[in-house]
Amino acid sequence: MSYRVITAVLTARVAVHVGSGKDNAVTDALIRRDAKGQPFLPGTAVAGALRSLLTRLAPRLGFKPCRALSGEERQKSCNCAVCGLFGDVNPSDEDESTSAASRVLVFNARPNSPVPRSLVRDGVGVDRTSGTAARAGAVKFDLEVLPAGASFMLRMELRDAIGEDETLLAAGLAEWEAGRFWLGGRVARGLGAFDLSELHFKTLELGTAGQVIGFLREDKPWCSARTEDGWLQKQLGLVTITPADPETDGVARGWFSLRGTLRADGALLTNDTLAAGASGFDHAPLLGREDNWDKPVLTGAGLRGVLRSHAERLARTLVSFQSADKDDFLRRCPACDPNVRDQDNDQARRLGLESCDSLVKKSGVPSDVEVENDRLCLACRFFGSSWRGSRLIVEDGLYQATETQPKPVFKMLDFLAIDRFTGGGAEGLKFDALALWQPAFTLRLHLENPAPWELGWLWLVLRDLAEGWLTVGFGGAKGFGRVTLTDWEATFGFLRPEDFPNLTKPGLVTKKSGVYATATFTETEEGWGPLVERWTDAFGRAATSFSRREESVLTEDSYFDRLKPLYPLEKEGIQ
Repeated sequence: MSYRVITAVLTARVAVHVGSGKDNAVTDALIRRDAKGQPFLPGTAVAGALRSLLTRLAPRLGFKPCRALSGEERQKSCNCAVCGLFGDVNPSDEDESTSAASRVLVFNARPNSPVPRSLVRDGVGVDRTSGTAARAGAVKFDLEVLPAGASFMLRMELRDAIGEDETLLAAGLAEWEAGRFWLGGRVARGLGAFDLSELHFKTLELGTAGQVIGFLREDKPWCSARTEDGWLQKQLGLVTITPADPETDGVARGWFSLRGTLRADGALLTNDTLAAGASGFDHAPLLGREDNWDKPVLTGAGLRGVLRSHAERLARTLVSFQSADKDDFLRRCPACDPNVRDQDNDQARRLGLESCDSLVKKSGVPSDVEVENDRLCLACRFFGSSWRGSRLIVEDGLYQATETQPKPVFKMLDFLAIDRFTGGGAEGLKFDALALWQPAFTLRLHLENPAPWELGWLWLVLRDLAEGWLTVGFGGAKGFGRVTLTDWEATFGFLRPEDFPNLTKPGLVTKKSGVYATATFTETEEGWGPLVERWTDAFGRAATSFSRREESVLTEDSYFDRLKPLYPLEKEGIQ
């Protein structure tokens, strides 16, 4: 008999929000804290993230798929390896039930060092037509976050574990150690990326009465346990990758990751309420930590919004060229506006580019039901909606020091609206801003189980970003915020060559990362242009062949249809 424990350190790569479900007068969403007011990562959240990862991975490691993936009757107990390790997904006390408690105990991850002071981060939806803050409801919010660099001690204990339990855990922890670990809320919008380090598998023998008594008297028995060297590599050596079952959805197949640098060619304007209040300016950049002006941040939510908005325009433009007329376009429109919601839930009314969220709600689908893909437009399938999450993660962009600019350079800008009648300054419309001058930020994207058409769509957006066509922050129409993607590196992870059939070829250099084989390409790489072309062709076919369900057909294409009633001459029939 022995006591077995796994310890590691989790360090936040970007800001983190693990919510408590509560609010106060300062913010809409507070982070989780203990009775002493100290933030922590709940063991349930950590275990849930690890279980979700292993549920997708286990069928590729030779284990039976969990009922959570297979679609089998969920009222019965599941005896898959993941349910054996974490407890049955649907426990039952019926006769002959195989349900059992979890064999791994995941404890709350406590701070490993003094935790930096939390921040309140603002968020706002962007109107797709005007490019400004959306006026519709439910698009302005804020939440409390812990800044990047917050460190926590992770501890897991194994009870009555069998050999395959350790192999499964090792596979998941290897993925976390490779940097593919996200936890908490708004992960797809930039938050919750962690790095795992100092991983140790420890054992403490409990074969004698004296050893048991010593164990019971020890407050922290994991500190005196013996570290088993090479445990992770030993367990990974037992992993065998099997082919993916085409009949089972959701299993791990591969991923696409991109890292690069976003460089602004001039002033970049963002705004954070706390930084503005502290600096005395009307607008000031978001800071990674309170009063640390050396670490400004571009939010993943903002970057994601820029990418999605541009992707929507690309898809709608492509389909408009292939449409016979306006009505044909409305039947085939591949991208809604996620901010357009019918607050009155009028089932007989269709708004311009009305969001899939709103249309699905009107169709009477209960909120707790999983929505089929054919009820969503292509943009909501790829970028996500409130009915179905996204597999695309866009992390916060952290300030990147360069040789010419090791620290951020700030410029003070004054703005004044002009009165169109007098030609002088408009009363009450004077404000100033603290702008970043030619900053550089990191860009990190991760897409799980990408389809060829998704890679093609994303690549078209990244191509335009690399050519300097997109802006971030506010003031884009005034020449601010134009950024260019440079020095990028694209990495593809796959479990078997057939998971990326067009990617793998003789002579391809691959490396091991976690349980995946990886291939990396850079912007100067030659020879993979035909591959990108196949992806973009796949996107073209997906966009032009898309057709909406009858209850989701639109009646207006954009805000132009709503402009005519604003002009009294047209209402009166005067040309």
